[in-house]
Amino acid sequence: MRANTKVPLYLVFFLIIVYCKEISAQGKQANNWYFGHEAGITFQQGSPPIALTDGKSISLGEMGTACMSDKDGNLLFYTDGKTIYNKNHHVMTNGNNMGTWSSQGGMIVQDPGNENRYYFFNFATSGIPATPYKFQYSVIDIANGNGEVLPDQKGIFLYLNTTYHLSAVLHENMEDVWVVTHGLHVNSFIAFKVTASGVITTPEVSYAGTSYEGNVGYMKLSSDGKWLGVGNYHQFLTELYRFDNSTGEVSNQNVVSIPVPAWGVEFSPDNTKFYAQGGYLSFYQYDLTSGDPEQIAASAFRLSIEPFGSGALQLGPDGKIYVGYLCNDGYLGVVHDPDKKELLCNFEFHAVYLDGKTYLDGLPVFMQSYMRNPEFTTSQHCSGTPTQFNIVNTNGIDSVYWKFKDFGNMPNDTSTQLSPAYTFSGPGTYYPELTVYSGLLHKTVKDTVVIYPLPTPQLGSDTLFCPGATINLTLNAGPGDTYNWNGNFTPGSQTLAVTDTGTY
Repeated sequence: MRANTKVPLYLVFFLIIVYCKEISAQGKQANNWYFGHEAGITFQQGSPPIALTDGKSISLGEMGTACMSDKDGNLLFYTDGKTIYNKNHHVMTNGNNMGTWSSQGGMIVQDPGNENRYYFFNFATSGIPATPYKFQYSVIDIANGNGEVLPDQKGIFLYLNTTYHLSAVLHENMEDVWVVTHGLHVNSFIAFKVTASGVITTPEVSYAGTSYEGNVGYMKLSSDGKWLGVGNYHQFLTELYRFDNSTGEVSNQNVVSIPVPAWGVEFSPDNTKFYAQGGYLSFYQYDLTSGDPEQIAASAFRLSIEPFGSGALQLGPDGKIYVGYLCNDGYLGVVHDPDKKELLCNFEFHAVYLDGKTYLDGLPVFMQSYMRNPEFTTSQHCSGTPTQFNIVNTNGIDSVYWKFKDFGNMPNDTSTQLSPAYTFSGPGTYYPELTVYSGLLHKTVKDTVVIYPLPTPQLGSDTLFCPGATINLTLNAGPGDTYNWNGNFTPGSQTLAVTDTGTY
């Protein structure tokens, strides 16, 4: 006996595609720089920066500095590695005899659990000839306004026998911080994690690349925490590694070795370009987009034929790379468009006048995440329904301007809301832009949004089947759709197995 059964189906379709991006740590903490012989620049009035002449740091010869401002760009303190100066340019309480000068000066990391406390990582002499340098940290409390180095938390030992290489970046969880240095006479990278509970003193140690016999040069992590670049100046070598910001591990796979004696190294804001500066016709750009070590090394493009000396590189809060070099005539150079390839990056040799002060082969270092480009997520929907836009981190943002690039709705395709919901004029691919304003600085980023037509499900004709048999109802509504059968709002597959009569 056969049953002629009609199976009515009630279907609900949802189109939800989310592009997940990581949180960035935008802000104005890197707005004030002090370096060299009482030199400095500030971005508080916008870009280009203007010279500061009130600094007290005197970093000898090849040595760098570290600086810290608050989230509004107000100077808090700075250091040449040996002495910490407060915002009034006086020696901070207990700020003398902090350690030794080094090529990167030190690293300042805000306590993830206390906005008034900072960790200062730096180097000191060990007094042991075979292992001459040690890595350490101190705690700075700024609750009193001018700050003080806590006397019982000064010069806390972390690791023996390191080079002067040092960098920091946010952990993948966007709360903790990785602080990374390198071993001396060994090919080890040493990564310490900073959490709201303090500095975890047992490091993640990775063995990769070359054994470093010299102690100078710059190390930089990319702002997204995926790359690590090191200038090994004394060994005529620059190396690029993959970094895992979830574990602190430096990979020994696909190491890029470049025969350039780089002093300064830096990544572009979008992390597709790498720059190495060794001076004397050795200022190069490398394209990282292939991910292949041989192709990256072969992409070397010399940016200048000026015979200037070696120097540091530092990405600024305006998205430009600032170039220090010996014999600089009191100027810094600037790579104006570092995301762009080869000559389009627009390197200017004499760009920022230091108003009579002197660069001495070191620029301040910052946690690289402060320089990360703003990012946004989208919750995309079918045509005719709003698409939600959200900035993943609004720290340091004063205002925004969205351009949705919807030619069917111009000029009404803009917004100044932090998290706008916008309905596109029809299906298609769109390229919205977000411009973020922080003080007098601004950055613009782009993304891609795909809006799909409304799904038109077709289940075919009524179907005959025997009682107790199974019939598969299959639906293919379109790319990106999810299927919710029979009132069940847990997404399922595109096929529903039916074994009984009823309403589905």
